[in-house]
Amino acid sequence: MNTVFTIVGSIIVFVVVFGFAAYTRYLQHKETMALAEKGLLPEKDPQDKSKNILRWGVIFSILGAVLALIMIPFAWNNYWTLFLLGLLPLALGLGLTLIYVFTQDNPAPKEKKPKKAPAKDKKPAASKAKKAPAKKTKK
Repeated sequence: MNTVFTIVGSIIVFVVVFGFAAYTRYLQHKETMALAEKGLLPEKDPQDKSKNILRWGVIFSILGAVLALIMIPFAWNNYWTLFLLGLLPLALGLGLTLIYVFTQDNPAPKEKKPKKAPAKDKKPAASKAKKAPAKKTKK
């Protein structure tokens, strides 16, 4: 009987979480379509998607770790409970975080050139008079 509650509870949590995600995506779609009809589409930031991946990776990792730690005293004889409720979200979060890390486009750091110190004997640019170019004459 205890196993049935675990399985049914896991399915309910799964449906609620992904149902909420699907509903928020549906609302974003409706908002985008309403803006498109008025011609007010915002510019898309390409880094926004990778930030979302990192954000969800951290959320799932923390959630999975907390659930795994909470379930340890209750799962001495039933490790499936610990696996379903704690370690799966932890693995999902770590996977999303790794996807973020491996898909970043970080160019190699450029070496900084030392700045040249201004010469002391030069006149300031404001006091220099512009000279007209000399005319060339034909011989």
